[in-house]
Amino acid sequence: MDRIKLNDIQPLSLEDLKFVLEVRNHISTRKWLKNNTKFTLKQTSNWFTSTNPNWFILLSRDVKDKRLGYIRTTIDGEIGCDIHPDYRRQGLATKALSYMLDKKKFATLWVFEDNPAKKMYYRLGFKDTGNKTFIRDKKYIQMMYSAL
Repeated sequence: MDRIKLNDIQPLSLEDLKFVLEVRNHISTRKWLKNNTKFTLKQTSNWFTSTNPNWFILLSRDVKDKRLGYIRTTIDGEIGCDIHPDYRRQGLATKALSYMLDKKKFATLWVFEDNPAKKMYYRLGFKDTGNKTFIRDKKYIQMMYSAL
């Protein structure tokens, strides 16, 4: 399979929510999320219109519907990225997160200790803060990025 190119990152829109659910509700995504609940389109639409989240859709001209995944950000500096299962292991999350981190002085995230993405976070400059909790009997750790 040829590597897919990430061509654009745009603010998430209402039209992107069906795709977000396709990625977010997939078991291979949900198992790594703090809240692993499956959501409906109606619940997601209500969430989107009531919270106006600062999320971004990852786009490529190489893909039929152009959507590859999305970036999750919060006002207090948390960040995360979910890639569609068909496009994983191609460096897309690294590229997208690098792009977003270049615009930030600080970011945090939470990750399960056994999540393979943790290695990518270290490569991007994240460090373990020492904060941890347990979710579904698994260690969930906080990581921090600082450009300073």
